Amino acid sequence: MFGYEIGTAPSTFDATGVFIRLVDGLAFRYHWATHELRPDDLAFQPGPESMTLLDLLRHVLHLAFMVEQTVMNLPKRKRVETEDAVELRAATLATLSDVRDRLVTLTDEELAGHQVLRRSGELYPVWNILNGPLADALTHVGQIISWRRLSGNPSPPVDVFGGIPPEPSAHA
Repeated sequence: MFGYEIGTAPSTFDATGVFIRLVDGLAFRYHWATHELRPDDLAFQPGPESMTLLDLLRHVLHLAFMVEQTVMNLPKRKRVETEDAVELRAATLATLSDVRDRLVTLTDEELAGHQVLRRSGELYPVWNILNGPLADALTHVGQIISWRRLSGNPSPPVDVFGGIPPEPSAHA
């Protein structure tokens, strides 16, 4: 499954490569943050004004759809309405994998021509994907990790710097 580990870095340091590596890092962190969630984890929220962990999963998927719409240069953004955490997780990782596959085929010049289409109809430069949905998704992955700890089910220990999954015994 995409996100299990982070593969080899892009061979060149350019804008498209930066996007690729951010998607790889997000997928890796998300994969392990959402690994083996329990019903108690999904229902957890640290306070009445906070999202539940399930709400966070749904939100991260919609952020991934925003990235996908921009990178694929699609006229419309996908939407998914499900309460099934397994489906949300699979859809998020599949979407990020598709985004990565598309980024590999784009030149910097092609990617620079893509625009972020907000639901309001406003268009923004592709760069806004970095400080908008990708940064937001990474923030929410951190929340998922925190919510899990607070609900008594910490995420498996991974090497986020190296993109290395935990030892098999650590998540068995």
